[in-house]
Amino acid sequence: MADATLSDIVEEVAAEDGVRKVQVEIIHKHEERSSANTWAIAIGVVLILGIGLFYIAENSDGLLSGDDSIVGNCADNVDNDNDGLKDAQDPGCRPNGQYDEEGFEHTQ
Repeated sequence: MADATLSDIVEEVAAEDGVRKVQVEIIHKHEERSSANTWAIAIGVVLILGIGLFYIAENSDGLLSGDDSIVGNCADNVDNDNDGLKDAQDPGCRPNGQYDEEGFEHTQ
């Protein structure tokens, strides 16, 4: 079907005092079915993404290893200052006589 030209869709309805009034009729057709399919696909994608994000949030402990609360190296089970002692046994992790797991091993 050929596209309509402007003269085919414009209808002159009145002409008075040098003013021309016209009426334009525009008919828009769209298929209800394709619109419904588009919405169904969009909702499905949003649901899948939401479920995926929920799963990641609930299981993030397994995805990211490590303990964010530990800052220093006095809880890494490594002899960082090479004195033969690790973490709680190392006097370098007990600057005030108490073990500080967030501290850093240093020589006395």
